Amino acid sequence: MYGGIFRRLLFTYIIIMVVIIGLLSIFLSQFLRIYFFQAKQRELTDIGRQVETQLIRHRREEISRRELTDRINTIGRAANARIMVVETDKDDASLLSSGLDNELQPLLNQVLEGEKVVERQHFARELNTFVVTVGIPVTGEDTKGAVLLFSPVYDVDQAMTRVYKIILGASLVSLAVGLVLIWITSRKMSRPITDLSLMARKIAEGEAVPDIPGEPEDEIGQLAHSFNYMKNQLAITEKMRQEFIAGVSHELRTPLTSIRGFIQGILDGVIRPEEQSSYLKLAYEETSRLTRLTNDLLELTKLEAGAVKLDKEPVVFRELLDESILSVQRSMGRMEFQPEIKISPPGLSFKADPDRLKQVMINLLTNAFKYTPDAGKITVEASGDSMKTVIRVIDTGMGIPADEIPFIFEKFHRVDKSRNSEAGGTGLGLSIVRNLVELHGGKITAESAEGKGTCFEIVLPGN
Repeated sequence: MYGGIFRRLLFTYIIIMVVIIGLLSIFLSQFLRIYFFQAKQRELTDIGRQVETQLIRHRREEISRRELTDRINTIGRAANARIMVVETDKDDASLLSSGLDNELQPLLNQVLEGEKVVERQHFARELNTFVVTVGIPVTGEDTKGAVLLFSPVYDVDQAMTRVYKIILGASLVSLAVGLVLIWITSRKMSRPITDLSLMARKIAEGEAVPDIPGEPEDEIGQLAHSFNYMKNQLAITEKMRQEFIAGVSHELRTPLTSIRGFIQGILDGVIRPEEQSSYLKLAYEETSRLTRLTNDLLELTKLEAGAVKLDKEPVVFRELLDESILSVQRSMGRMEFQPEIKISPPGLSFKADPDRLKQVMINLLTNAFKYTPDAGKITVEASGDSMKTVIRVIDTGMGIPADEIPFIFEKFHRVDKSRNSEAGGTGLGLSIVRNLVELHGGKITAESAEGKGTCFEIVLPGN
């Protein structure tokens, strides 16, 4: 169920945890070992001071030599330590406690020179074990010598063994708890990625998949959010592609079917010779419609691909508008129908691509002429300043239903498909207009009331 990323996360966390626990255990054991040895050394030093005190009292004849020996032996047994006392006020050094081998001579010489000596581990042959050794110089009014104390390290070793067991037990418990938490965390972190991989394969196979749940609070959540956005955009794009193909197929099939029918009728003799001219004229009109459709498709494709570059220059809007109106009047055969023009200021001029802006105006005016009767009215308004230029094309035609307005700039969308087809439209004009306006950095909107008319408003940035 869970792939490589789960295993890698799990093993990585386990390795990190084991390394951390191991390092902490080593550090803690070394720290405690040093602590125990230092405690032992302090204990032996305190005992040495006690022995030094007893030795001074003996030299002052406050206690006898036998009492001194007994007290030293008692102190040694209580502390689990061997004690050696060296007196140097006589010709030969004498030991009040059992002596040790000659390997201690260098250490004894250091102590007799007045230096305190501490050895953490020294192997004592007589005791056949490692010992902690402390040497303390003895000084007094008439006393000079040294006190050597030896304590086996197995006391420290026993304490450390108990510590090692505690550390091992705590480490195992921590590792067990950590493994559970690591497994849960790794699973939680890897599950969204596993789901992403699974859903990506389903999308590639053409299946519909739901959104991946999750809040974009971290990188994984943001990845899931981005994936959901990408998936939904792909679904929208796929729907648009299917609609586009269906629209193109329909727009091509209709005129091709008509042309094929006319030609088939002529070849089969169904259409009389005197009627062939009119049918050939209809076939020519259908081929013109196919040409317009092809040109519009190519134009829209270039616009959406960003292949169209604007050649901006100062444009006197009234001149461009007059040329556009004349072109539409001729193509629609309505030379007598004259739109009302309102431009403020009269010499309004702004930077734009004149050919592309003229294309926009011709498209909007063509729609206005198609659906505005002779008794109706078309008004073109334009105003501008340094901040923006606003152009409106207003007609009193049939209007557009309110529920259709959000879709009128989409490819192949028609409010009245039958009438639009008869009027020779391709369903691409307004989509091209929107792309050209946005290419200028502007925005186009539409307002309409069914049965009352329509207003298209273009807002372009100022100079």
